[in-house]
Amino acid sequence: MDLFSNDIKIDDFSSAVRLFRESREGFVKLFNTSPVCMSMTTTTLGRRAYVRANQKFLSTFGYTEDEIVGRTSVEIGILDQAESDRVRQLITEKGRLQNDYVKCIAKDGHLVHTISSIEFMEMNGEQYLVSFFVDVSRVVNQQAIIEQHARQLEALNKELESFSYSVSHDLRAPLRAINGYIKILEEDFTTSLDEEGKRLLATVQRNALKMDMLISDLLNFSKLGKLPVNKRTIDMSSLVSEVLAELRHTTSDRADVRIGTLHALNGDYTLIRQVMVNLLGNALKYSSKHEAPVVEISSTADDNIVTYEVRDNGAGFDMKYAEKLFGVFQRLHKTSEFEGTGVGLAIVQRVINKHGGTISAVAEVGKGATFTFSIPVE
Repeated sequence: MDLFSNDIKIDDFSSAVRLFRESREGFVKLFNTSPVCMSMTTTTLGRRAYVRANQKFLSTFGYTEDEIVGRTSVEIGILDQAESDRVRQLITEKGRLQNDYVKCIAKDGHLVHTISSIEFMEMNGEQYLVSFFVDVSRVVNQQAIIEQHARQLEALNKELESFSYSVSHDLRAPLRAINGYIKILEEDFTTSLDEEGKRLLATVQRNALKMDMLISDLLNFSKLGKLPVNKRTIDMSSLVSEVLAELRHTTSDRADVRIGTLHALNGDYTLIRQVMVNLLGNALKYSSKHEAPVVEISSTADDNIVTYEVRDNGAGFDMKYAEKLFGVFQRLHKTSEFEGTGVGLAIVQRVINKHGGTISAVAEVGKGATFTFSIPVE
């Protein structure tokens, strides 16, 4: 029987079948040259045997038309029995298949992931199923690769966090010994040391203190990946006042601190407090050598985002090195100029990222820096 004869009745169908209604030649052209797989199966005697397939279908699955005509998808091996039963059930329930995922198998055995639509069509008093398959294997495989990389990255991050935590703890033991010996030298042998000896002892003590700070910061950084974000509404005016009062005891109190409007924030109080300790602490520190140090903090808000700015008129930095700013142990100033471990801004960025936000900075050498971070309103 000629499947493309003019003696055809058409029920409600897709655009392809509407084209078929209008033009036999048009449908034949569409069927044969379609960039998606197309096939026709008969439902006679309850068997869904293939009667036609286009070139895209044949090349995708690796068969010739002679190999599939008269046989079912299960007999050929394009569908396994379970997938065939699932597709048949969907068609029975919905009367059609529309943009559903169907897992197929090519002749060489590799999986062909498809998005498929199947519609009934009546021709010469008999019913057929016209199937459209879009091969999405490439997308599925890429997604699988992405998910695999994500799992590997998660595992690597856990290993790095565990490693950092372990190393930091292991470093505490020799550091405690060093500090213990320093204390003994101070208490029992200071009178025996000349000025150079005292200077060297002070240098060892200062570096031991720096090592302790580095370990503490490394521990804090490694812990961030494990900490849950417990969000609540934060009164930022109160938090900033508390942080500034604390910082005044450890940094220069010469700075003119100007506090603008500070909108409330939905976030983890402990983590956001750490952000403000680092940003305001840096602003006070790097502006401390200015004749008239100024630190400003303010915020703006809309329906979706709250944005905060911390600005100072201090040392600033060269923007060509800005990409290093939020890296662990990355410093843009010498320790002899400004104390620090190079971990604070890495912690800040990680906290902001955990809140779904972003942070950036602009600066000019000798003219200060402005740090801006935004966090979504939830």
